[in-house]
Amino acid sequence: MTWTVEDVLAATEGRLLQGDARQVLTGINTDSRSLEKGECFVALRGENHDGHDFLASAVNRRAGALVVDDRGWQGPSLFHGKVAVIQVSDTLEALGALARHHRRLHAVTVAGVTGSNGKTSTREMVSSILSRNHRVLKNHGNFNNLVGVPLTLLSLTPEHDVAVVEMGINVPGEMSRLAAMAEPSVGLITNVHPAHLEGLRSLEDIVREKGLLWKKLPPEGTAIVNLDDERLVPLAGELSCRKVTFSLNNPRADVHLRGKVNLDEKGSRFSLEIQGKSMEVFLSVLGLHQVRNAVAAAATCTALGESADTIVAGIHGHEPVRQRMQTHRLPGEGLLIDDSYNANPASMLAALETLAAGSGSRPSVAVLGEMRELGETGPALHTQMGHDVFRLGIERLITLGQLGKCIGEGAIAAGMDSSRCIHAESHEAILNHLKSMGMDGIWVLVKGSRGMRMERVVEGILAQ
Repeated sequence: MTWTVEDVLAATEGRLLQGDARQVLTGINTDSRSLEKGECFVALRGENHDGHDFLASAVNRRAGALVVDDRGWQGPSLFHGKVAVIQVSDTLEALGALARHHRRLHAVTVAGVTGSNGKTSTREMVSSILSRNHRVLKNHGNFNNLVGVPLTLLSLTPEHDVAVVEMGINVPGEMSRLAAMAEPSVGLITNVHPAHLEGLRSLEDIVREKGLLWKKLPPEGTAIVNLDDERLVPLAGELSCRKVTFSLNNPRADVHLRGKVNLDEKGSRFSLEIQGKSMEVFLSVLGLHQVRNAVAAAATCTALGESADTIVAGIHGHEPVRQRMQTHRLPGEGLLIDDSYNANPASMLAALETLAAGSGSRPSVAVLGEMRELGETGPALHTQMGHDVFRLGIERLITLGQLGKCIGEGAIAAGMDSSRCIHAESHEAILNHLKSMGMDGIWVLVKGSRGMRMERVVEGILAQ
């Protein structure tokens, strides 16, 4: 799409400080380093960088326009009228307004995906299914916040006929803004668990905020409901729109699991009832929680009109998402499970359960970094995780980070031999411990919050 300065003014309700409203722009960009000639540069303020510090750089790269906030404009003398300048009260809100304007120009079906766990994997599974018959737009990487979602929507083209948009939130108010710009007609909430409690102070707050995805759906929209989540079922009961349900346990759900899930080093095998048909499914990712993601994806695509055969083929074609239960073969039939991208209590427990179930009689080692953004509940939740490590029969535990110590303390308090619990001071120390115990035939899980950089352990294991 080509924009004009006038389009930007209309979308953002901004004020033209200098320049020609009729000027044609070639796109919208928030990164001065990748800015191309004629693009509109939106100067965002972030924790580490302020886009207003790079206005001169944007002009030098021949930006067509600048969007600045009330504090960011230093006067036209700096640029001598070389570029159009649009002033708004908040450039982040302006970016969202531009995305909403662009989204409304495209007759595209939008499926919104949120939840405490499984958002990215489920987004990828939904996209894998839909891409068999449609031209699909999806978020790249972790572009799921108030910057990433609008940038995703701004990449819509007339070639797309469906968009799968992951929506992540950390504080109240974000979901309302994301839903307003994406305007989804299908909304999936994968689950609700303790996560980001520093910003979303309680489970009740999480339910309320994530539930706004459903409440913002149009009357003709569809909510995808997890019947296994006792916090979401009552909320779904308040909705007047269409509902498509899924479950691992409830045979009354529109899409549900049938029988046992079989795990091996290649992935997960299970039977799924979709649209009244019993279908055998293979998913090349380990874990009951990943199976739940696949069931959620199947329900979402059922709501979008895909056939059972297409859904099964799309799940089969799904490739593991990097650092999310991604597996690597080790010597002697050993396996490295890389779930290092991020962690909260529910996702860590699910990964531990997968390690215990998949390893069987093989030796198992959990390498766990601390889980962050849990507020005052952090120590207790880490201690409980240690209890779970012992309960599940994990043979060895290696921890990292100050709160990681609580996991080891919890495991020992629950009955685990202290000689099998190691607290490491660095990634290198973890690798040395693993090397000393020998890696042949061992199943190793590596997981922790993003800030713990647990992928360094994975990289070190693979290098060895």
